[in-house]
Amino acid sequence: MLVTIASLQHPTFHSEFSWPRKPGQSMTDYVSQELDRRMQFVSDRLEVAAKAAIDQRPDSECLFFTLPEFFWNVPWSSAQREEELLELSMAYMDRMPDCMEILMNWLPVNQYGKVILLAGTCATLIKVGEGQAAYFDVINYVMTTSNFKVLSNGTPEMSMWPKRYVSAIDFGQYVDSAAGYWFFKLSDNLKIKVKGVSSTVAEHNSLDGYGPVFSNTLIAQCPFSINVCLDYAVLENGQRDDELEKTDSKIDFLIACGMDFEDGKRYPDSVRFAVRNDGMGKGRCEFAEVESGRITGLAPSVVVEDTLHLATLDLS
Repeated sequence: MLVTIASLQHPTFHSEFSWPRKPGQSMTDYVSQELDRRMQFVSDRLEVAAKAAIDQRPDSECLFFTLPEFFWNVPWSSAQREEELLELSMAYMDRMPDCMEILMNWLPVNQYGKVILLAGTCATLIKVGEGQAAYFDVINYVMTTSNFKVLSNGTPEMSMWPKRYVSAIDFGQYVDSAAGYWFFKLSDNLKIKVKGVSSTVAEHNSLDGYGPVFSNTLIAQCPFSINVCLDYAVLENGQRDDELEKTDSKIDFLIACGMDFEDGKRYPDSVRFAVRNDGMGKGRCEFAEVESGRITGLAPSVVVEDTLHLATLDLS
């Protein structure tokens, strides 16, 4: 069985895609503006990738399309007060599912074939407690969806895979760390305390209902797994197996901003390929072959229109 991977190379560490927030513009309006801009951009790249995949390998079972970590985030410095930070996170949570639905509606399966979107990440900060004991918990998640698995009302099924371990580069300027917490300066007037390990678990909304599991079997013969940046280096094999529908992953995706493939990384024996989409610097996309739990070399790929990297992977 063949599957095609298309990865969009794009810098995200400095939120390079973002326009500055206008004076007096509400945080909700700013986030909506920036998500709409990204959605239009991704829609164009998705269409180009889907057409290229059909032209190059019409016998491919499906197209996986990946974006890098922090792709949907505006600059943290745009929040000048805690109230704005809370509004920022709420706006992300409200709008992201709509963006995923619109993107899939623009790609009808009868015209573009089966497409699975691994939509990079959108990092949010959720306040816990009040006063001196208050801190922020992180939900930095990859939302996945497809154009062929839908709910009874016609909207696409969606899953969320959250990053577990917070990095010192994740939220603006690093200030300090102590007792399991990071301290960041987001802007001149806003410093926050962030829990170093997120308490968020995977989620999935499907025809079978809602639950704390990530749907990684959209293509039954190709279960897949995701590591978000630092998790790739820190998580032990099997540590989050209880959050997956199936544990015998064939393709492991590294969605990152500053995390290279590791030569000594041990993958589950079932993994055949590793795919990396990293937003650090100019962005980097790589495809690697995996044998007996180790990366053995890079898989061949082609570049379409400068920043779209395509690879066809043989899982037979």
